[in-house]
Amino acid sequence: MSSTFDRRSFLTHSAATLGGVAMAGSVVDGLMATAAGAAVGISAAKPKIGGTITVGLISDVPNYHVFNGSQGKMDASGFCVANALYDPLFVMAVNGVTWLPMLALSATPNANYTVWTIRLRQGVKFTNGDPFTADTVVANWQAAAADPTVGLAIQPIIHSVVKVNKYTVTYNMVIPFSTFPVSLAEQQIAYMAHPSSFSSTFKGNPVGTGPFKIVSWQVGVESKFTKNTKYWRKDAHGRKLPYLDGINFKTIPDNPTRNSALQSGSIDMILQQDGSSVAALQKMKGIQVRTDVNDPRDPAVNCLILNTTGTLNQYFLWAGQFATALGIPGALTYLEKGQAPPTQVQLADYEGTLGAVDPTTLTWNTKLKPVLNDVTIRQACAMAINRNTYWKDIDGAVGSVADGIYRKKSRFYKNPNYPGYNPTQAKALVQAYKTKNKVSTVGFVIDIVSGSSSAQKQFAYFQQQLGAVGITVTPRPLVQSTLINNVIYGEYDCATWNQFGGVDPSLNYVWFISQPATTPLAQGGLGMPALPTGTFIAGAVNFAHLGDPVIEGSMLAALAARPKSAAQTAAWGSVNAQFAKDIPYLFLDTTVTAFAARPNIQNWAVSTAGDGRSRSLTFDGGSSRWDQIWKK
Repeated sequence: MSSTFDRRSFLTHSAATLGGVAMAGSVVDGLMATAAGAAVGISAAKPKIGGTITVGLISDVPNYHVFNGSQGKMDASGFCVANALYDPLFVMAVNGVTWLPMLALSATPNANYTVWTIRLRQGVKFTNGDPFTADTVVANWQAAAADPTVGLAIQPIIHSVVKVNKYTVTYNMVIPFSTFPVSLAEQQIAYMAHPSSFSSTFKGNPVGTGPFKIVSWQVGVESKFTKNTKYWRKDAHGRKLPYLDGINFKTIPDNPTRNSALQSGSIDMILQQDGSSVAALQKMKGIQVRTDVNDPRDPAVNCLILNTTGTLNQYFLWAGQFATALGIPGALTYLEKGQAPPTQVQLADYEGTLGAVDPTTLTWNTKLKPVLNDVTIRQACAMAINRNTYWKDIDGAVGSVADGIYRKKSRFYKNPNYPGYNPTQAKALVQAYKTKNKVSTVGFVIDIVSGSSSAQKQFAYFQQQLGAVGITVTPRPLVQSTLINNVIYGEYDCATWNQFGGVDPSLNYVWFISQPATTPLAQGGLGMPALPTGTFIAGAVNFAHLGDPVIEGSMLAALAARPKSAAQTAAWGSVNAQFAKDIPYLFLDTTVTAFAARPNIQNWAVSTAGDGRSRSLTFDGGSSRWDQIWKK
C-alpha cells in the first residue's frame, strides 16, 4: 500500500525499518547478503569525497518553515529529509533493542521510571555557529508541548523537561515509562532544531546540527541541501563527515513513476513502500535493492483505519478546539475555571458531532448516520476482505499477511483471532444491520492518496470485496497532508493507512490511548461526570477514536514493567488481542520498505552512532541517514 501515514511517519518511527547492519559474522549480516555473498548497499572501499546525489521520495511537507521535530508532521519521506538537517538525541543500535549516543550521551531512570536524566554531548554547534546545550533541549520540548498536534501526542507521556546544568536535562514523565529513551531515538521529537525556528513569525530556513544545511526548498517539488563543512562527527578512520557535497530530494508521489526515474538515471536513489512497486524494483537490471523484510523489529502495517465513533475528534471537542467552528466550547474550558460543565456540553463533547462523509459532496455531514461506529459492520468489513489475495495480487506478495500490529516472529505475537475471510458471514452481518436499523443500503467513503495509480488499484480491490457483501464504498482522493489532517480532526469515515510497528510497542502508546471521561482531571481523567460511569474517550491522537479500558490498562501495565520481562510481553500481547475484537483497523499486510540505488551510489546501507563506529539502524522505518554515503 502506498504510504499515507507511516513510521518515521507523523511523529514516530512506527513503520518498517530498512535493514541495519550488524557486526561481522552476525545473523543480520547473513540476512542482508546477496547470493554472491556481498552485502547490498555496503562498501568497505575508501570513500570518494564530494559529489551530489538526487533522491526520489514519496511526499513532501506542507510548510518547510516549521520543518522540525517539535512542529512538523513527518512521514517516512519527512524523516529522510530530517536526517540530512538534524541529529537526534539517540539512535537505535542495529539489533533494534539498544539506544546509542548521538546528541545525548546517556539516559538514566529513577527507580520507577518516572524521571529520566539525560546527559548531553558537549562541543556540538548548529550550522549558524550557536552551541547545542540543555537550553536547546528545553526549548525544543516547550515548542513541541505548545504545538497543536505534536503537543497532544506527547502530553500523555512527558510532563516537563527541566535543565539541570548546561549539559544535563531531566525528562519528567506523566506515567512510568521503562523504555522512554527509545522515543528519544525514534520519535520526531528526538531531532533538535535551533530555537529560532519556533517563532510563530519565523520565515527562514530551519537550522540543525546535522550533516547538511538547506540551500532551497520548493515544497512539493524539490529540496536542496549542501554539506555542513563544520559537522561535528567523523567516521571510524577519523575522516570528517559527510562524504557528499550535497543532496537533492525530489518529490515523486506516484510509485511506478518513481521506479522509472531511478531506472532511467534521472535520480540516484529512491524510497519505495508500495508492495507491487518493490516487487518491480527487485526485477530491474543494474539496480541495487534492499528491503527490511528480515530486520530485527516489527514492520509497519498496511491497513484501513476506521472512525469507530462516527464523530469528529472527541478529545479535540472536549478541549474546546472546535469552539469557533461548531459553537461547542468544550468541557475543559469550564473545568479549568473550577466550574461544572453543562450537561449539554459534556454530551456534545462525547458525541462529537455525529456524522459521516457525504458520498456526493465528499464533505463531513452531521445529518448523515455513520455506519462504522457499529462493531458488527467493522467485523463484516474484516471478513469481506481477502487479505491473502490482497497481499498477492495488490502488494506483489512482498512482506506477509497481517492480523494485528505484530508480525508472527515478534516476541509480542500470540494469535489474536482476528476475523478470517468469510464473505457469507459478512453478508449476514450486513443484512442483520439493515434489518435492525431499517435501512436499505450500507456504505461509507474511503480516503485515498491522490496522484497515485497504486492507491486507485487498492481502492478498486476494496470496492469489489466490500460490494460483494452489500457494502458500497466511495473514494475520496486527497493529497497526503490533507488526508492526514482529516484523520487527525476526525472528518473521515475510513482511510488508507500505514503505521505502528517499530523497535518497541511503547512507540505506539499515544496512538491507542483512551481516558476515562468520568474520572477527575487530577486522576488522569476528563472530568465529565454527566456521562455514564466507565465511559472512555480516545486520546487526541488515537485517530480511530477507540476508547477501550482493556487496551488502556494493558498498555499502562506494559509501560511500567521491566523491559523484556514476561509481564511486559503479556501486556502488549493483550493489546493486540483486543484489537481483533474491536476492529478499529482493517489489517492487510506488513509494509515492506525498500531503498534502491544506481550502481555508482556506495555505502547507502550504513550508519553509525555519534562515535562513528557503533553500527545503528539505517533505513529506519523508511528513513535513511546520509552522512556516510558516497558516489563513484
